[in-house]
Parts: sequence; structure tokens; C-alpha cells
Amino acid sequence: MAETQVGPAYKRLANELRSQIARGDLPVGAALPSASQLMKMHDVSTTVVRDALKILRDEGLVYGQAGKAVYVRATPEESAAERMSLDELTQGYQQLETRVAGLSAPTDVAALEELREEMAELRRSVAVLQAQLIELYGRVGQPYPRDKAPLKTEASSDQARRAVGG
Repeated sequence: MAETQVGPAYKRLANELRSQIARGDLPVGAALPSASQLMKMHDVSTTVVRDALKILRDEGLVYGQAGKAVYVRATPEESAAERMSLDELTQGYQQLETRVAGLSAPTDVAALEELREEMAELRRSVAVLQAQLIELYGRVGQPYPRDKAPLKTEASSDQARRAVGG
């Protein structure tokens, strides 16, 4: 690692490893050098190595667990594309949620049936988007926020209305 670089050592190490991944020196699927090897190669502490790997893990570039090997999961370009896709899916999901929440119940029986069919289609679309979001969160190494489970309360109240005949 060049001594002329500025900034905290863990960021310099993360930048160096990210560059090696981008250049293909550390290809997808390859194991990174062990923590002790990284410490010796870059003359840094365990904390520096741990913090650098955390940055790369948070970016979706590597995966692994402490005490075991850490592997390259994606190139920086692949990880950025996945994050962009995740952002687009999240935005689409939020738009669908807003649209479903904004629907009002019509008094016309035919319009009500049409609305039920549209709601069923929207729920299917939301379920597909949620499945894709969960998959993308997993692919970038992030937990899916479980507090955003879609339409469970709405589905339950819709079923209750049908049972009552509403």
C-alpha cells in the first residue's frame, strides 16, 4: 500500500482491496488473504483489517465470517448495479403501497368487484416485488427490514369484511 495515501488506515486498506477486486486480482469467488496475512502485508492492526472488511461487506463485495475465510462476492460494478436495482424495486414497492392505500371503496357493486380484482392484482405485484427485494437484500448481504411486511393487516381486514358480507 502506498505511503502517500491519506485517510484512516482501514479506509486505505478497504480501497486497496476494492481496487484489487475491480482489477480482477481478487476475482469473484476467490478467498481474500487471511487477516494475519493482511496485517503483515499492509503493516496494520487487527482492528484496521476488521474495519476494512466491514466496509467491503457492507458494500456487498465480500462475504464470510470472523475466524473463517472471506470471499469475493461481487465486483464493485456488480454490487453498484444490484444496489441500484434494489433502490428501483423499493421505489416501485412504495408506489404500489401508496396506490393501494389511496383506493377508496365505491358504492357500485360492479365497481366494487372491479376494485377487488385490481386489489388482488396489486397484491400479487407487491408480493413479487417483495420477493425480489428480499432476494436483492440477501444478494447485497443486507437483512430485509421485516417491519415492512406488505398488506398483512389490509389482507386480514379485507377477509374480515368479506366474512361479514361488507
